[in-house]
Amino acid sequence: MTIPAQDRRTDLVTLGSADVWINGIDVGHIKGDVQFAAEREYVGFKPANELGNVKYFRIREDFKITCQAAELKLQNLKLALGVTTSITSSYVPTGYANSLSFEVGLTDKWDSLTFGGSKTIDDFPLKLEHTRPNGNKVVILLYKAQVITNIDYSFMEEDISMQTLEFQGLTDSSRAVGDRIGIMFEQIS
Repeated sequence: MTIPAQDRRTDLVTLGSADVWINGIDVGHIKGDVQFAAEREYVGFKPANELGNVKYFRIREDFKITCQAAELKLQNLKLALGVTTSITSSYVPTGYANSLSFEVGLTDKWDSLTFGGSKTIDDFPLKLEHTRPNGNKVVILLYKAQVITNIDYSFMEEDISMQTLEFQGLTDSSRAVGDRIGIMFEQIS
């Protein structure tokens, strides 16, 4: 099957990166590729006395979004670690032993992230939005996602530190079959 020449649209060529939001929060400056991967696994059904499969069933679906974040912002790092419930308003740090203390200005506000010991990972809604050169958008929504990336953040002398973030879509069994992980939209006018 060939596409008629009048239906070939060079203005729909994908060029450029995308923006990512977690739980309604922009994850910050993204650099490089933002990749959406749909991986599916199938099993074939071949009855006795047949030479080939008569039907295929989908037995696994994985939907992943991977991006490179450049902005070190603790609120984003919390999200990248899968900690959405502990995002709190800024506060002034207090109550540390002298060997761990640091000086805080009277008007300074701080955000914090405690880590260690929790076995649970929060899930959250995730939105990826790409704007094409013609201004039209492609939007991917994952209803529930979890971060599946280890955080390895380097403070380098002359380089911009980039953090790879990888998110896995989860099945939301409260939604209709066929629409339990996410949806992709394409603006066509």
